Amino acid sequence: MTPSPCKKTIVGSLLSLIVSLASFLAVTAAQQSTQQPPLKYEVSVTLKLIQVYVTDKNGKPVRDLTKDEFTLADNGQRVAITEFERHDLAAVPTGEETPVPEPAPAPAPEEAPALNRKFVILFDFAFNTASGVKASIDAARHFLDTEVQPGDELAFISYSMLKGLKIHEFLTTDHAKVRAALAAISTKDIAGRADEIELQYWLQVENPALGGMAPKLGLSDIEMTRLDSMQQAGNYFRALTRLAQSLRLVQGQKSVLFFSNGIPSSLVNASRNAGGRIVSGGFGGTQGTSPAPSTTAFQVGNYELRPLQEALFKEFSASNCSIYAFDTRESSKIPALFELEQMNTLAGGGTLGADGRVFRDDKTTGMDSLKSLSKQTGGKYYSNIILHEKSLEEVSAVTGTYYVLGYSISAAEDGRFHDIKVEVKRDGCQVRTQPGYFNPKPYRDYTDLEKTIHLFDLSLNERSEFQAPKPLPVSALSYDAGQGTRVRALARITEGTWGQFGGQTAEIVALFFDAQDALVSLQRTTVSLADHRGKELLFSAGVPARPGLTKCRIVVRDMDTGQSAVASASVYSGQPNRQILSVFSPLLVVEGGGLFYLEGVVKGAAESPAWRDLYPYDTAASSPVIGGESVRAGKVEVILPYSAPGLGLADLTFRANLVNSSTGENLVVPLELRGSTPRGTVESQKLEISLEGVADGKYILYIHVGNKLTGQVASGRVLLTIDR
Repeated sequence: MTPSPCKKTIVGSLLSLIVSLASFLAVTAAQQSTQQPPLKYEVSVTLKLIQVYVTDKNGKPVRDLTKDEFTLADNGQRVAITEFERHDLAAVPTGEETPVPEPAPAPAPEEAPALNRKFVILFDFAFNTASGVKASIDAARHFLDTEVQPGDELAFISYSMLKGLKIHEFLTTDHAKVRAALAAISTKDIAGRADEIELQYWLQVENPALGGMAPKLGLSDIEMTRLDSMQQAGNYFRALTRLAQSLRLVQGQKSVLFFSNGIPSSLVNASRNAGGRIVSGGFGGTQGTSPAPSTTAFQVGNYELRPLQEALFKEFSASNCSIYAFDTRESSKIPALFELEQMNTLAGGGTLGADGRVFRDDKTTGMDSLKSLSKQTGGKYYSNIILHEKSLEEVSAVTGTYYVLGYSISAAEDGRFHDIKVEVKRDGCQVRTQPGYFNPKPYRDYTDLEKTIHLFDLSLNERSEFQAPKPLPVSALSYDAGQGTRVRALARITEGTWGQFGGQTAEIVALFFDAQDALVSLQRTTVSLADHRGKELLFSAGVPARPGLTKCRIVVRDMDTGQSAVASASVYSGQPNRQILSVFSPLLVVEGGGLFYLEGVVKGAAESPAWRDLYPYDTAASSPVIGGESVRAGKVEVILPYSAPGLGLADLTFRANLVNSSTGENLVVPLELRGSTPRGTVESQKLEISLEGVADGKYILYIHVGNKLTGQVASGRVLLTIDR
């Protein structure tokens, strides 16, 4: 079977989006009801896809297996493999992914999408250094430049002590967006230097003779700061665990490139302590002491951090994430040979390099935690960040040869875990695959982070990872009423859309992006579904805009079931010049009123004049044509705002033409002026366009306004679909 690679188009940068979403996540949680109706999903999951990596006894990929050589069990029950794909990127030097064809399989319950490679680039700012972050950025860029294939899906995520978990880009094949997000990374995000506290602590405990070499902090001061480090570590474990749980939503194997110093093992696990006592510490401080026979006693570790770390390992493994950990600590770098010769031995057994840098005991570093995380998730630990080129080549090779097995399952939204076991009949083969999968769970049971990722997927991808959202008709208008250029998105939410939502509350989110895909504005409005079922709503949201392209995205989401509808539109705004003739976006209007109107909520001063003053029509008798909706009449009304300083109607000419979107044919169409309304510096002209003799089809309608005195012509355009 030859798969069709998933093609996605990212329409914006997530960096600003996270900040905007944080303000309403708490509101979202408060709106969830404990009394929920049964969930209704249009698309049931009836086909499960499993990625499988097979190597020989030397660790090299096995590339020629057939479907019949695999066996697969789900919760101990043998299942029939109905779908089979073989991927081998190493065999395709051009970067194009060409699976080896198999004989046509038996009919599947539904068409099986390809499982592309998925990489999550995860930066740790909490337990890292400035040089470590720089090395991480260099490594990530090298990975994008040399190892990433066109069909690979990439996500870029970071964690910092101050800003928490931040999703800069979410699984996209638009790798340029990930490059742009990497370019925006700064060392100012680094905070939470817990490993440095560990180094200071153990230097003073074990090497009091160092004196002035160590920072001049009293042991008690360092111990207090160390408790803060433990608190940081707890927050770190919890945040990454939530991320791991949320990645359950994404089908297939995820390879996580984790750049970090790691959690110092002495914060979590057993280690020596000074003062002749045994300590088993929590976040609240020392819990007990007892005499010890020597000056160096034993520290049991932190009883709160250990289970948090274990939960982190478990959740990443259960979410089908393999962690490839890149240790960014400075001590992981190889010193020059002459430097090794000049290393001096410190009192207590430590070593000191020629540059005065302490070569650190591994108990004060995160090596063990990174090793454990990699081992328990089926990934690998790389100790030397400066050798990232070779390491990343190995990761790409390991993940570049794999098989996809598909089989039928009974859809159930109970969130239960299914154990998976895959075996190969050929001798000498070693199989690496996910330990299992989780059934979908009701949307109302999603965590805040899962709901956020769900919204990212709807907001930024043309094809959703999680569901098939309903389309919405949407249009985008650009105009300048004297306060600067503005863009407004208009979306029609029909009775049918509301009728498919089975919950009690819905949200409407409007997102605006500039030409560089940076988020300009996010506006969120919540509505009661009981108040809107059976009604047709025209939702609008507007923002100030710079010259150039503005992209608009409207997401309507049932906050109880997760069902959604999505729409996108773009509009171009020219350079503002109030001294010359300017024409703004036309709006088509047809007979038929009765719409309900809802405006997006924007902070700051209200728009004046309002957009409906620039586009006046009788809302009881007429309604706008949105997003290329069909026009069935022989005539159509157009509202055209324009600015003509110093000119009257007698000084202007108006004409119109249609361009067939399929054939490119140009048709001149007659128009009549139907009156105008002044609104500040703008004149809103009503026109009537005759469509008699024009065949059904999709067209672009151009309206041209000319200055008789100077010959200048300004134009506006709008999509027009004729379907009689």
